[in-house]
Amino acid sequence: MTFKNTNTKQKNKNEKGFTLLEVLISVAILSVGLLGIAVMQDAAIQGTVFGSKMSVGTNLADEMMERIRIKMPGVNIVGFNVTDYDGIDTSVPATRPPASAWQARGDYDQWTGRIQQYLPGGTGTVTVTQPVVNPLNRNDITVNITWPGATRNYSVTMRTSVHS
Repeated sequence: MTFKNTNTKQKNKNEKGFTLLEVLISVAILSVGLLGIAVMQDAAIQGTVFGSKMSVGTNLADEMMERIRIKMPGVNIVGFNVTDYDGIDTSVPATRPPASAWQARGDYDQWTGRIQQYLPGGTGTVTVTQPVVNPLNRNDITVNITWPGATRNYSVTMRTSVHS
């Protein structure tokens, strides 16, 4: 005996599901969205690294400013003169202050070590100038930190004045 299923056509019309084409389109759209998220994540990580390095550079520049400023104004320490810091460039060993300027030399050595520890390949410079007309015996100090980044060099510059 043979039975025919009379509901076959009716059953196929009521079946619901996804075709292979619909699944492929859905996967493609999902892939594009996930790729966008991955790109944004990379940009966020790079921004975080840059912000961290900028913060460290700012702190190192401020550290040298404070090393000079804490000894001023009117501090009479043998072996210290604010101009001992003029011309410091951590990338040029010849700019290391002489032994007679022992405080500036010690600050130079510690600062150079900290720059290399926290900003590998970085350099620091210090410039001390006096205005032409200077009734208050003012010294203008500029501290600059430069370090290599992934695409270019970055830098932080700080300026202040001290009176002695």
